[in-house]
Amino acid sequence: MKSKKILKNIGMTLVLPVATYLLFFILTRLTGNTGFGVGMDLQTIIYTSVYSCLISQAMTINLQTGRFDFAIGSTLVLSTIIGGDLAYKWGLGAFGMLACVMILAALCGLVSGLVYVILGLPPMVVSLGLAMIYEAIGFMYNNAKGLRLIGKMNYLIFSSFPNNIILMVIVLILLVIVYDYSKIGYNRRALAGGQKIAVDVGIREKKNAVICYVIAGALLGLAGCVYLSKYGMISPETGLSSSSYFMSAFLPMFIGSIFGRYSSQPIAVFMGAVVQAFLTSGLSALGASSSLMTVINGLVVCAFLIYSSNSYKLVEAKMFREKLEKANMAKGITAKANQG
Repeated sequence: MKSKKILKNIGMTLVLPVATYLLFFILTRLTGNTGFGVGMDLQTIIYTSVYSCLISQAMTINLQTGRFDFAIGSTLVLSTIIGGDLAYKWGLGAFGMLACVMILAALCGLVSGLVYVILGLPPMVVSLGLAMIYEAIGFMYNNAKGLRLIGKMNYLIFSSFPNNIILMVIVLILLVIVYDYSKIGYNRRALAGGQKIAVDVGIREKKNAVICYVIAGALLGLAGCVYLSKYGMISPETGLSSSSYFMSAFLPMFIGSIFGRYSSQPIAVFMGAVVQAFLTSGLSALGASSSLMTVINGLVVCAFLIYSSNSYKLVEAKMFREKLEKANMAKGITAKANQG
């Protein structure tokens, strides 16, 4: 029974990515396009999966406990510009740049967490203010030039295969340990289930919130390095335009919340990022315009949101059927006993 359950969980975790890949593989082949899922397109899919997953993980760790962090994009941009520039000026190399960017992003997360718990304002209000501040700092740094490392290939190594996959595997292992086998993860799950009850039994919500903001910041630093490695440059944002960086994080997050019960939530979020990458690449291969792709992606997000919001009804219906079956069995046994 245990091995059967493990196989079922593996199958449920992989079913959506496999089904999405097969759907677009068949559709593209029927239309005469043989470029989907192979060669450069496969490398793009892997990059998109890793990049989207890192941002989704950063958003998920706070949002599921009721904290929407609007400063996600500005944290990514600010830490990548300053951390990448300092690492390049100091000649620290690729891994030195990764460390600098992660440290600065974690510090931004720490500031966000401390401001949230000290002021006691709604997370949306706090994060909006901090997003504008982070954007302004990034714009003022280096005379609004951002960071350009085009051609510095010894720094731009984190978006190419297999480095991006190795990075993702390490991140997933660490996140699974934090989520499922640490006190931080236990407290976070308790707070997500009900903050008042969790606080009443002694869980320190403010401490857990600050830790979650720091972890989210570090993940955004990794995402910034992956983005910089792909494009070789990153520009400052103003007017809250940095919010565009996390718009692709919703679908993996919703998929992770639904399928996380079959494995671990970080793994399920990664599977969601893979699904989104297949969806984007498949629609592009079929010749869909960018506006149509946005509409379809939005519809898919809405579908998963509706399902996740109403999934409890399916559980209630299943419980009702089981109770009804037990009641009918009991009636049958009683009827046979009376006949005897």
